[in-house]
Amino acid sequence: MAQPLNRDAKPADRGLLDARVEDSLAAPRDRLMFALSTVAVVFLVPFAVHDLWRGRIALGSSVLAVVAALGVDVIALYRHRTPPIPYWLLLLPIAATISITLRTLGVIGAFWCYPAVLFFHFVLSRRLANLCSVALLVDATLTVHRYLGMRVTVRFGASLTLTIVIINIIQTIIRDLQSKLLALSITDPLTGALNRRNMQDRLLDALQASRRGGGPTSLLLLDIDHFKRINDEQGHEAGDEVLKGLVALLRQRSRRIDLLFRMGGEEFVLLLPTTAEEQAATLAEELRASIAAAPLLEGRTVTVSIGVGELSPDDTVHSWVKRADDAMYAAKNAGRNRVVRSGA
Repeated sequence: MAQPLNRDAKPADRGLLDARVEDSLAAPRDRLMFALSTVAVVFLVPFAVHDLWRGRIALGSSVLAVVAALGVDVIALYRHRTPPIPYWLLLLPIAATISITLRTLGVIGAFWCYPAVLFFHFVLSRRLANLCSVALLVDATLTVHRYLGMRVTVRFGASLTLTIVIINIIQTIIRDLQSKLLALSITDPLTGALNRRNMQDRLLDALQASRRGGGPTSLLLLDIDHFKRINDEQGHEAGDEVLKGLVALLRQRSRRIDLLFRMGGEEFVLLLPTTAEEQAATLAEELRASIAAAPLLEGRTVTVSIGVGELSPDDTVHSWVKRADDAMYAAKNAGRNRVVRSGA
């Protein structure tokens, strides 16, 4: 059964953007993991061989364990498969190797903490990377204190902490820039609504979710009545203000799970998950009345014609949008400023 609509909630544009940013980081993480692991394997093998040759069996064996773990994941990534060893689990052999290096070679072992921290932050999620980095910081600092004394411990702990902080600052800047670039790619620059390109992906997601038993889903197709006349008589700036005001009103009266798209020109699509056609038509009528009563344009009433379409089991994205579009044109032909259901 469809959930009741909450008119006071905000749409999920921000949440959608955050999810898209996180999704966009997954593939680069795998590429970075492949590159960093390949380099690490190439550089670490000579150290392992040298340590074994010098009789440092524990240290050489631990380095080989790290190489083996990285190598297994590299092979899986090369074959486009999921790495069998989770990235965060690599903390264990890395921390053990650094601890053995500190005990065996002294302060030289501390140097390996810095590339390890960089490795964590570029192949793990930010939260997990910080957890692993702090765990490594605690373990390495205690080991340094045990074998090298307080003077070296203070300097080592401060420098590694500062490294972690700087990496976090850099990642914040990168993430903010990536969010802005992603926002430009999925939103309409004038109104801030999601753009048509992104609409195709989200409607396809809704269609697939419905086929998996996600419940009814509807969409509203809204078109501003006589919009060309507004542009011709009062200028394109006035038309732009009408578009922005309309989007603000629609967002104000939508739920967090609803998604608003600018389809093109003065046409907008409002995607309503978990909403049957009858309920969507009720919302459409409320929106139509609110828009007609809103002061979107000084000295003139702005109205919209709305088509309502519920997703059918045999629909494609194209047929679903077309049915709502046909209903919207039926509203236009019936005199505008009205709602028509595709199923009526």
